[in-house]
Amino acid sequence: MWIRPVVCCLWLAATAFGQQPTDALYAEVLAQANLTPQEVRFAPHLFDYFFRTQHTTPLFVMLLHDPLRFPYYAERLRSSLVGAIRRPVMAVEMGAGAIGVSIRRTLVGDPLQPLYARANAPNALENAVGEVYKAANTPMSPAVREQLQRAQKTLPEWVLRQAAFLVYVAIEARRWRDAALRDLTPEERNALFKLLKLPVKEFEATLGSTEPNAELLLLERALEKVDLARLLAGGHDSALSIQQVIEAFQKADPPTKESLGKPFEFTIDTPWGRIRLCGGGNDTHPQMPYLVLLDTGGNDAYYGGGATLALENAVSFLIDLAGDDRYGDDTDASGKPLVEREGRGGKSGAAFGGALLGYAMLADLEGDDVYRTQSMGLGAARFGVAMLLDLQGDDLYDAYACAQGAAMAGVGVLVDGAGRDRYTSFYESQGYGGVKGFGALLDALGDDAYTAHPTPVEFPSPQTAERNVSMAQGAGYGRRADYLDGRSWAGGIGMLVDVQGNDRYTCGVFGQGVGYWGGVGMLIDLQGDDVREGVWYVQGASAHFAIGYLEDRLGNDRYLAAMNMAMGAGHDFAIGYLMEFEGNDEYNAPNLALGGANANGIGVFVDLAGDDLYQVRGNEANLGRANPIGKGTLRERGFALGLFLDAAGNDSYPPNVAFAGNARNWIIWAVQNERPNESQLGLGMDK
Repeated sequence: MWIRPVVCCLWLAATAFGQQPTDALYAEVLAQANLTPQEVRFAPHLFDYFFRTQHTTPLFVMLLHDPLRFPYYAERLRSSLVGAIRRPVMAVEMGAGAIGVSIRRTLVGDPLQPLYARANAPNALENAVGEVYKAANTPMSPAVREQLQRAQKTLPEWVLRQAAFLVYVAIEARRWRDAALRDLTPEERNALFKLLKLPVKEFEATLGSTEPNAELLLLERALEKVDLARLLAGGHDSALSIQQVIEAFQKADPPTKESLGKPFEFTIDTPWGRIRLCGGGNDTHPQMPYLVLLDTGGNDAYYGGGATLALENAVSFLIDLAGDDRYGDDTDASGKPLVEREGRGGKSGAAFGGALLGYAMLADLEGDDVYRTQSMGLGAARFGVAMLLDLQGDDLYDAYACAQGAAMAGVGVLVDGAGRDRYTSFYESQGYGGVKGFGALLDALGDDAYTAHPTPVEFPSPQTAERNVSMAQGAGYGRRADYLDGRSWAGGIGMLVDVQGNDRYTCGVFGQGVGYWGGVGMLIDLQGDDVREGVWYVQGASAHFAIGYLEDRLGNDRYLAAMNMAMGAGHDFAIGYLMEFEGNDEYNAPNLALGGANANGIGVFVDLAGDDLYQVRGNEANLGRANPIGKGTLRERGFALGLFLDAAGNDSYPPNVAFAGNARNWIIWAVQNERPNESQLGLGMDK
């Protein structure tokens, strides 16, 4: 397998860039206004006075108090996430920590070792399935037991061991899930599952309700009552089990791997979902609840698997070892893209790495695969943990919404190891964090394309109805309710990390390292010549008490934002930050960009090296400027900063911008008070 030698290279790529000498540069440019780097922050008491919400994450709080250290924190976060290529469980551990849960169940040993020992005992699969029936308070029929006994005589030994192991893990994970839900009545659990499986537009309508309807009140209770720590503990072990099955396959000897290529098939239904084990052919797997689906080879068609489709179907594993596979809602999975289909609009339920009140794990080890779904999935969770791990191949991920590394009250991760991949969606995807959620998309190698369709319009934006709200490609999104019922919920964390390749990013409104209402969004690209296009609130931008961050390490990159708020722009006690390390880059910017601040925001733009081209299509609060706000109110002494810093290179500036240019410093006061850290201003420096 490729994973071991490549991971070493990826780890070096992700950690080789030491902390750049930005502290000295910040000190120099800020000295123009008698500011220090430590003073670039919002006054905590003033911020808290205006930002009244529930469920803020510790990562948000940490970043908020030290904005100019974002690159340092981002370096540590991405290093942990890149480690998920080798150890998928690291993504769950890191994501849990970011949203306030400390889960490292491997710290003092392997919590799954007793289960693996049981899976290697005689008659392990029969015994494991028997425990499922026992836990479900359902007697196992003699016919089912006879099927299991026949299977234990005919199936490859490796398959029997791994299947039994996953069943044992599912039993324990189910116990964690049930413990997490202990404070909800059975009626509340059923109603919550019904709510969570709604298509995204119906689910979003519940969140945006102006009335205290039963569904909104139920979701409010669930966010307060569900024990997130125990919920994530079961997800941690589920991800760890997938990791260990992959390792077992990599370590298998040639005769074992040869046995996995021979035809075999076994199917049995349990109270918690179907167990299906097969290989040696091109198989079709119908849509239904699965507990374990293990396919060892062939070009297969999946219409189900790796998703929690019912409250009793709390855990679902899908592992495919080889083949060019198709994962889809229907027989058109390998045909027309969703963006070209009539009548699209999202489907209920979950699919292919989609977890609702439970755990969904999908691992595909090799092949050029197609994933297409209108349900939430492809590494997406609502109150649970979900993971899609695809190790290699030129893959297509085509989703409608809530997909490709997305989560609310849980962790959702998509990890792609290598290949020229395409990611397409409309909304809440490609690294999206909702309330109490951590969603991440990690792509290690290859020239990739990330598209959150700006059109056709499915989710019209309040900023411009001709474009979609994307909330994608590193987006954290909260529920703002000061104009609804006053019960606001802070957003979670969304991350997109691309390690290597010449990539293209396209989105509508809100994307590419963006935050809204307590959310944190990060887009980090380490190597390659990249192109980024967006509309409004994009490319390191944020609005309303949030954080948006975009970092690009190496490559000659191009940025285009069509309308407003981009490339290091913060609005309304929010921080937007764009950090470019090396390359000859082009920036085609609108108003409020390139270090732009509005309404007590902080916008930071930094380009450390290269001969860069700056084009500006507006003349309002860009290139290190701030718009004034708040005269006669508490806001008049609220800090605002637009900061522009180009540290090297022979750069080109717009001829109509008189204040900025090569080898120049500038300071532009919007509101100058006695104390610089209670003022609103713009600062710029080109060295």
